[in-house]
Formats: sequence, structure tokens, C-alpha cells
Amino acid sequence: MEAPTNNKELLLISHVADPDGITPVILAKFVFKEFDTLLLNPEEVDENLKANIDKYKEIHIVDLPVSETMAKAIENNEEWKKKVKLFDHHHGNLYLNNYSFAKVIDEENGKKESGTSVYYNYLTTMSDNEYLHKQSTKGLVEQVRLIDTYDFKTEKEKEAHNIDSLFSILGRQNYIDYYYNYIKEEQEFKYRDQDLFLIKLEQDRMNNYIEKREEEMIKAELDGYQVGIVYAERYRSDIGNFLANKYPELDFVMIINIARSISFRGIDKVDLSLYSKKFGGGGHKNASGCPLPPNLLNNITHLIFKDIKIKEEEK
Repeated sequence: MEAPTNNKELLLISHVADPDGITPVILAKFVFKEFDTLLLNPEEVDENLKANIDKYKEIHIVDLPVSETMAKAIENNEEWKKKVKLFDHHHGNLYLNNYSFAKVIDEENGKKESGTSVYYNYLTTMSDNEYLHKQSTKGLVEQVRLIDTYDFKTEKEKEAHNIDSLFSILGRQNYIDYYYNYIKEEQEFKYRDQDLFLIKLEQDRMNNYIEKREEEMIKAELDGYQVGIVYAERYRSDIGNFLANKYPELDFVMIINIARSISFRGIDKVDLSLYSKKFGGGGHKNASGCPLPPNLLNNITHLIFKDIKIKEEEK
């Protein structure tokens, strides 16, 4: 993904992790002629926003929060307040609605929202771009909303798992290119035959991965809760939801990606949006996350190789 070049008027900052953070890039490509993109984790937003806030006329932040300290700084600066627009859906970030530049919608009219859907609704109010209003675009937005919120009410809606599978296969940039062209070519949203073939391969691979992670799951007590702990780099939501459903004795499941972050998944037993704040994170009641502790990889390396000397410039 391109880094900011500072010669464009708009900077789009969105979540790096999944379709809900990447699909807004596709939507923006239909509305804005040129813009720069930064794909970040939540803990990286403040630093990158500070570094770029004076370089652009407008900054959109999607599916990510800013800290309350940063929110106050924006609100108290008339120039910043005019240029920053934040669109999010995480329950733990609803407090940002106290600030004029932010729009955080967790649920509206009985429907759970995603970062993509909140941003899409904004774009449709300010642009009459024909591609933005196509049924194929609306269908993509709905598939992303469904898989990100697990707001499944019918068996048909569960097909939204397919969008996650395709994202895993394609990767971020190929996903953007594929669905940007897809919207141009298709009137309605559907999974093509070639998509279904790839999806079947990916789902078989995912099922095998989940089965192995289940075998390795550690059951433990943490802060008075019964917790399942899994180390995994992929399929965090699928692993978490599968294990939380299969093991009802657990209060929630913790999925640790040793290279990136920690994810929490549960089923209405613990408000994980509040619990994850203890570790500097946030999210939804049944799905949240937090960053890894600083220097974790260095500490693990020292644990394995007690006499190792890590050079600062090589970290």
C-alpha cells in the first residue's frame, strides 16, 4: 500500500487487518480522484495522524479510533476539526461521538454497523458517483458488514464468510484491485464460479488450521474468568467463534498473534470491549482486541536464548 506522498488533498487512514478496513479504500477510489492511504493498527493512529494532520486538506479515519487525548486536541483546534472526519462502529469507541468530527455507530435501527457501512453511508450523501450507487457496490458493503459483525439472521447471510475467504487468498492490494474492477463490471453482487472454487480451497485450509489450533488450546483462569488461549496468525474471528460455541464452559477465547495483536471472542458472558481496555484495546462486547506488550518479541527471544545480545538497529 502506498505511503503518503503529501501531494494529494485527502489522506484516508483505515484498519489494516480485514475487509472492513480495506473496503473503504475501494469506495474512496470511486469518489476521490486522488488520495493517499495509510493502513494501520489502532495503536498506530495517533502518531501517524500527528505526523500528517498539517499536510492534507482533509483526513478520513475509518474503522479506527483516536485516543481521547488526540480527540480533545482535534476538537480544540478549529483547523484540525474542519479537516478530520472519523467513521467507526466499535462499541468501545462510542465516547468519540462527544466530539464533532466523529461518527461512531455500533447499531442503528436494529442493524449492526461496520466501519465500511458507516463510511459508505457518508459517501453516498456527498457523491452521486454511479458506481457508488450500483447494486454490486451495495452488495459488497453488505457482505463486509455481515462478516465483520456476525449479524447473521438467515442461512443465506452466512455466505458472507466467503468475502473473508477471498480476502485471505487475494491479500490487501489484490482484493482492492479485484473488487474495484468487479463493481465496474457487475450490476449485482454475486460470487463468481472462479470465486467459489477458490473459496472452497480456502475453507478447507481454514478448517484444518482451526482443527490444529483447537488441539493446542490452553484452558486457564484469568482475572476470575475461564479462558481458552490459542496462538494463531490467521482466521482469528473464525477460530474465536468456533471455540466459544464449542466450549460453553469458557467465558471467552483469547487468540494471540505473536507478531501483531491479541483478539478476544465470546458469547455474551463478558463485555470484551471493556475487558480489553485493561490491556490498551477496545472493540465490541463479543469481539475486541488489544496490542501486544512492548518488546514482547525481544523478551521471547531472551527467554529462548538467555545470553543473546539484541542490537537496537536490528530490532
